[in-house]
Amino acid sequence: MLQNRMNMKNIVVAGTLAGSTLASLAALIALPKAVASPLNPCPGIYYEEPFNSTRISPQGCPPNAATQGLTPSEAQTPATLPNRTIPLEAGPTPLQPPLPENRAEPVATVALSNNSFDVRLTNRTNALVTFEVVGQTQRRYLEGGQEVILQGISAPATITFVRQDDGFVEVVPISTSEPGLLAVQLDEDASPLDANQGVLRIQQDGQVFLN
Repeated sequence: MLQNRMNMKNIVVAGTLAGSTLASLAALIALPKAVASPLNPCPGIYYEEPFNSTRISPQGCPPNAATQGLTPSEAQTPATLPNRTIPLEAGPTPLQPPLPENRAEPVATVALSNNSFDVRLTNRTNALVTFEVVGQTQRRYLEGGQEVILQGISAPATITFVRQDDGFVEVVPISTSEPGLLAVQLDEDASPLDANQGVLRIQQDGQVFLN
């Protein structure tokens, strides 16, 4: 008798547990499934300050203040950084080679011997003439009608001539057939065209110029 009561009690407990389990399952099945809401393609933040006036609205959304302030072509293209052009610093101006010096044709030439030459001076004036090889000889005098030979003059050389009576002297260089010898005649110059006619220059290559 006692055994039957215990069996009946176990059956009742088991039935209760089974009923509770079935009820829980039914409740779970009855709960509606959560449906993911779609993303808003036009967030409201684009229509609130400060984004309303500083950020253009997404494409396909109603235009905000920033979008309305753009031209149609600008509204359709993404914002890009402005091009920045950095000016190049001007380089130094290239140096121009100096123009060749304009000078007259040589009036005579002398064949140098070991970079030196001799000068035969003939004073054909009636005045005393002072002459000097600059940097090589002292000042010397040559009377009218006289002749002198200067030996061992190193090229280049500059020879000056001055009349003692403050007159002008015409310097006439003459090339000779004798190697290493330059003949120079000093004549009267009544109408000089150049106040520096009394200067004779012999270049390193033996060319002779009046200056």
